[in-house]
Amino acid sequence: MMTELTYPKSNNKQQEKIIALFQFIKELNQLKYKPILNIQDYPWYFSLSNLPNDPDNIRLFYRDRVEEDKSEINDESGDILLSIRKPEFQKCPSPDKIFYDWLLPGWDDFHKNASVRSYIKYESDKNRNKNKVEYFRDSKERIAAYNRWLQKRNEWAEKQKIAEQTNKLFTDLYRFYFELQRESETKEIIVANGILCDRNKSMIKHPVLTHRVSLDYDPDENIIYILDTNMPSELYSILFQSLEDINFNIINALNDELQKNDYHPLDRNDTPNFLKILIHQLSYDSVFSTNGIPRNWSERARLLLYWEPCYIVRNRIDGTVKAIQQIIENVQETGEIPAPIRDIVCGGTVEVPSDVKEETIDELLAATSGESQDIYLAKEANREQLEIAKRIEMYNAVVVQGPPGTGKTHTIANLIGHFLAQGKSILVTSHTKKALNVLKDKVPAELQNLCVSMLDESLIDMEKSVDGITAYMSKTTSFELKHEMDKLAAQRREIIKQLADIRRKIFSIINSECSCIVYNGEEFTPTKAAKFVINNAEDLSYIPGRVRLNYPLPLTFEQLLELYRSNGEISEKDEVELSIGLPDPKQLMAPAEFEHCWNNLQSAKMRLDKTAADNKWKIENILEERNVHIHLKSGSFTIIYPQYADIVALKEYVSSFDKIENWMKVAAVEGKTGGAFRQRWITLISEINKLCELSELVLSEQFGLDIKFSNIESISQLKKPFEAIKKIFTEKGKVSKLTLLMHKEYENALRSVTINGNMVQSAKDCDLVLHFIELTEMRNKCSAYWGELIGIHNTLQFFELDQRNPELVAKKWIPYINRYLKWYDTEYQELLSKLAAVGFPENIIFNINITDSDLVATDKILFSVENLIPKLCDACFEILTIEKHSNDINTLKDIVMSGQRGHSHVCVSLYEAISNGDIQKYADAYSELERIYSKYTILNKRKELLKILAPIAPDWADAIENRLGIHGMSTVPSNIEDAWKWKQLNAIVADITSQPYSELQAESLRLSKEYRRVTALFAEKSGWYHLLKKTESNIDMRQALQGWKLTVQRIGKGTGKRAPALKARAREYMAKCQHAVPCWIMPINRALEVLNPKQNRFDIVIIDEASQADISSLAILYMGKKLIIVGDDKQVSPMAIGIEVDKVTALQQIYIKDKIKIYDLFNEKTSIYDIAATTFQPLMLREHFRSVPEIIGFSNQLSYNNKIKALRDASSSNLLPAVVNFRVADGQRIGKSNPKEAQAIVALLRACLEQPEYSGKSFGIISLLGDEQAKVIQRLMEEKIPPKEMISRRILCGNAANFQGDERDVIFLSIVDSGDGTGPLRMLGFGPDEAYRKRYNVAASRARDQLWVVYSLDPFTELQPGDLRKKLIDYAINPQASEIAHKVIDNKAESPFESDIAKALYDRGYHIEQQRQVGSYRLDIVVICGNKAVAIECDGERWHSGEAKIREDMERQTILERLGWRFIRIRGSEYYRYPDETIDRVIKELDALGIKPEDNQDFQVEAHTRDTELLSRVKVRANAILRDESDEEPILDFNTIAAALNSSNEETCLDTYQQLEIS
Repeated sequence: MMTELTYPKSNNKQQEKIIALFQFIKELNQLKYKPILNIQDYPWYFSLSNLPNDPDNIRLFYRDRVEEDKSEINDESGDILLSIRKPEFQKCPSPDKIFYDWLLPGWDDFHKNASVRSYIKYESDKNRNKNKVEYFRDSKERIAAYNRWLQKRNEWAEKQKIAEQTNKLFTDLYRFYFELQRESETKEIIVANGILCDRNKSMIKHPVLTHRVSLDYDPDENIIYILDTNMPSELYSILFQSLEDINFNIINALNDELQKNDYHPLDRNDTPNFLKILIHQLSYDSVFSTNGIPRNWSERARLLLYWEPCYIVRNRIDGTVKAIQQIIENVQETGEIPAPIRDIVCGGTVEVPSDVKEETIDELLAATSGESQDIYLAKEANREQLEIAKRIEMYNAVVVQGPPGTGKTHTIANLIGHFLAQGKSILVTSHTKKALNVLKDKVPAELQNLCVSMLDESLIDMEKSVDGITAYMSKTTSFELKHEMDKLAAQRREIIKQLADIRRKIFSIINSECSCIVYNGEEFTPTKAAKFVINNAEDLSYIPGRVRLNYPLPLTFEQLLELYRSNGEISEKDEVELSIGLPDPKQLMAPAEFEHCWNNLQSAKMRLDKTAADNKWKIENILEERNVHIHLKSGSFTIIYPQYADIVALKEYVSSFDKIENWMKVAAVEGKTGGAFRQRWITLISEINKLCELSELVLSEQFGLDIKFSNIESISQLKKPFEAIKKIFTEKGKVSKLTLLMHKEYENALRSVTINGNMVQSAKDCDLVLHFIELTEMRNKCSAYWGELIGIHNTLQFFELDQRNPELVAKKWIPYINRYLKWYDTEYQELLSKLAAVGFPENIIFNINITDSDLVATDKILFSVENLIPKLCDACFEILTIEKHSNDINTLKDIVMSGQRGHSHVCVSLYEAISNGDIQKYADAYSELERIYSKYTILNKRKELLKILAPIAPDWADAIENRLGIHGMSTVPSNIEDAWKWKQLNAIVADITSQPYSELQAESLRLSKEYRRVTALFAEKSGWYHLLKKTESNIDMRQALQGWKLTVQRIGKGTGKRAPALKARAREYMAKCQHAVPCWIMPINRALEVLNPKQNRFDIVIIDEASQADISSLAILYMGKKLIIVGDDKQVSPMAIGIEVDKVTALQQIYIKDKIKIYDLFNEKTSIYDIAATTFQPLMLREHFRSVPEIIGFSNQLSYNNKIKALRDASSSNLLPAVVNFRVADGQRIGKSNPKEAQAIVALLRACLEQPEYSGKSFGIISLLGDEQAKVIQRLMEEKIPPKEMISRRILCGNAANFQGDERDVIFLSIVDSGDGTGPLRMLGFGPDEAYRKRYNVAASRARDQLWVVYSLDPFTELQPGDLRKKLIDYAINPQASEIAHKVIDNKAESPFESDIAKALYDRGYHIEQQRQVGSYRLDIVVICGNKAVAIECDGERWHSGEAKIREDMERQTILERLGWRFIRIRGSEYYRYPDETIDRVIKELDALGIKPEDNQDFQVEAHTRDTELLSRVKVRANAILRDESDEEPILDFNTIAAALNSSNEETCLDTYQQLEIS
């Protein structure tokens, strides 16, 4: 199922590489998309305001959101947004005879106005030679008739003009219907609305709201439909990035709003308001219009957004950038990197399994049919499919090269069945949906509901799967399936065993005809074997029952000795106990541990009971339900067992309180009350702080001074005198006697204070006195405050705090004062939160009544904090302790009674001891368990040996297991090796003569079919078992499956007011449903849109047609724990059209050059397949199923060195010949199209459609020179072929890339090129990155039954040897020529290596000569061009070995080089490792030596006539079609073969041609 798998963590360096790579890919991907800011820049758009008023042919359906009950009324449209019927044009009304002659030409053309002549001249009298003139106005009857007709004619003309507009729109959409089918991965059609204009940027004129739609066509009714899809609407965010001075912060919120309410561009009710809000939130300087573009809008606002729904065809914007960003974020956040990507990017080493054993003969024979014990290929299979399944178990990724028609889809379908049987989640994806179209249908039918195929925006397949899953869940259970699986698995094992036996017998029968019997390395003739059996029957026949043939003794003598000895080492009673499956004593508590656990449990229970009794509580601890009922005096409550951490947090909090005094409660109440009550406490705190500051000042000033007052009680009275005295000291420096005489109070003050025994003598001394006075006054003030607020509550008075400095002690009280003063503000909620976390109800804990004052309530709360809550916490600690030890005890019970252990005496004793807490009994039983369990090693070894023996000799194994006769003894029977030899030879001899070969062969076929049937059943049951196993334990998933189904039904058309909420709910259900479906099939672009690489992970990701997917698709690999990458580097690769190489190079330099070793391979033309192949060795599919052999032969020679095995019988098709060459005599390339060739192809196609042999056949036309020719042919087909025929015959026209992954019964190839009469065209080689070879390979391999090569060239006079076009045409003329030439080469070659090199050069168009004699020497291969020749020497794999021979070869080369010969040497190790690269090197060296391709007369093969009656019939009919459509003579040439074989063309002078441009 689609799961959130986790990947291994990576190191920082690996993360840096991966992030750099994906940043590079992100930037590279953005180079592909040029932002479009003006709607007129699209290739096609259509505004609904321009929709013709043609109700007979056009129906428009809006998506107005209405009330639920109204949305169901008159809902005719379903998903239809727009339907357009192809209009029928009407003839002009016939004019009356009375004015017919007066009408001017063009009266029946609705584009023109009808008019009449003013007058007509008649010759009235020949003799007088006078003409009569008649004016139109002369006849009132004629005028009236004309006016009546004119009115009808005008009405007709208006209707035809509307029909013309309708027809234009129909034609556009009809063409787009086929274009989107052909290029669905790169193009899409959308409906859009809300066109944004910017006064400051005139180029901006683009809709902001877009919604993907689709096209459908009904050929019976000739109606084209635009259909709604399930895709959500989107904002065209690229547009906002180009605006300046807007509120970018609001865009995310607008996106959220859009997703929440799902505004549709065609909703006229809710969408306008959304658009209005959108533009105004983007900028205040904006205006919204529902009536098009307002006049002079730019004078009033900068931005305009106006309502204008329209349809647009554009390049598809996929989810690659979003997916890559999610990957980068995930790597940064988690460091997770899937192993395959790490291997590709970071390199390193791969663990290669070292224990791979050599396959046995029966394994090799089984592998040929894809049979394996552990791999569940439910459909017909082969060795390659089996190997893929094996490799993916061993490696992180498997790369599969799938040449054309080699059953890639069948292979993937088979692998899906296998992976589903393993319970794995799978994503199957491809660059195009063509490769996936029929994949689900190929999956075994019983497993199809486990797969969802999302090839477009429809949810139909998802609904089918959900229906299937829910239906299956309702009728069966995983338990039932497991039972069926076990039976099927046993049946399957037996079939495999029988197949192996039968195949071995067949092999032995065949082998026995020409070889001896071989037993254990010893040879026996059948006669000798029979004699041995007869002579030793009495002494050696004691091994019972049947044995598997051709096997040596399964056990060594030492193993047999150990096996028989175990008969006495284990008593039958012990074996009974051991067979039950006793627990390992290490899993159980040791006796001391059990005693400790039991005692702790009892102690905790006692402490809990004591706590309840001491506090007169009643505590009911219900362990099974994990809850506790607590009955207090203030009430009762029940809590679920709290978390230990929550109890600790609460206990720590209440423990932070010391003894809570009355003043603290008052402070809390007055802090809560606020106002003056609270201010008093704040004042006290402030005064204490001030007092402390002053006290510190006085202390520092008086340090070292002794200040004494004669009367400390009246100290305050001295303040004013000393202030006056200070002033005098400050002004005059001293106090005069006169001053003292006049102010006695000054003198008294001075006498009342001494400093160090002296009177005050300065202003500074006055300050000391005044500060001391101020300190005394402030202490008294503080004391008063203190007494009023704190001292009144029976606590210490201020001066009781400290005799000398009470303020310092008072300051320590400030935190406590503050705590209680702010307690309600800061801590009360914290207390409630901690109570709630534990589960204590505050109303019962605090017992507050509604009549309680704040003070009483606070008193109750703080009393609970101080007294009740700590005790409750302690009780909870005890409850958790009881639970822990009880769980430990119960776990111990579960272990000893698990499974069948209830039948074990020792386990029952342990259970009783545990239940009763009997420590001694537990210790005794535990000791007995240890004794018996220690014999498991012996028993396991016994079973292991019996397991080895049983498959080979089941009855012998059974006799030992049940201790029967001599096989129950403790010693091995004598001469056991000879006895086994006797048993084998006896069975072999009997087997050789027992069954006839034909019966075995028939049985083998029957068992193979039965194997496939049982494997399919097992895969089905296993796949569903894994799903049910998951869903049965997941109620949420089951509810989601039903919920999604019902919600989708309720959404209906999606225009109800509740639709957005229902869609949101459906998405929530969908997220859970996705985890229920194990296999998803969708194109890469769709997968990147709907899946999130952060969350959606799969066990296996399979990428088909990976050679077409560029590196931006690497994002899809991140979702796979393991990868199967299927592609073909010989087929079309990413084209990277429009991407500038310099920009790519710059991005490489910025992001990956210094981080990734193979950074240069990550470019715009590299495919996923190319990248994967650098790390994982490709495995090639070789069996070709699609085409008849003659068709695939060209690709096999061109690209695969004839490695493909064509398996289809040539007689399976009646379309003969299978390959047809057809030359268009007067075809002429104009630009990149060839109109005559296009006409010929369409005529041939039409002719084929008429022939009964082509009934039901599908057709395709491929242009080998880009898209222009394809468009010309497409237009011709639209004119000449009925749409119904186009659809039913699946007629598709395009380039090679459009057809990759697709196939048709009949394919027409259009070469397009033509000669210019000046000589041969410029050579068309393989092209850069072999692009042209790949194109031709794909094009020539799409046909199943017949391939037409249509061309306008003379291949011998207008094409050079080695030209790809010539190769294709020559092959079409004579498909057998190359095969015959290859046989000639094989006959002349002295080694397979030499033959392969000669054939490779021949296939490239070179003139070769084998075994050429030069004097006394002979050369392997000589390549000739005119009078030049170069020797090719093949080193390796033949008799060129040994030092003497090597020296002789080197001497020969030295001598011949003196005579002017040039040598090119090829090593076998080089060629077979890199065949194409090696031949490319040789060709470069040949080119440097002036050796070019040329016709090879040594291999000219006469082409026999290939015309059949069917082919002649098609040609004659095509010629007739062309002749009927043209006045010209027939343009077809039926004598191509004769012209092509004319040897006089060989010496034609070659010329150059302009460089071929292929887009």
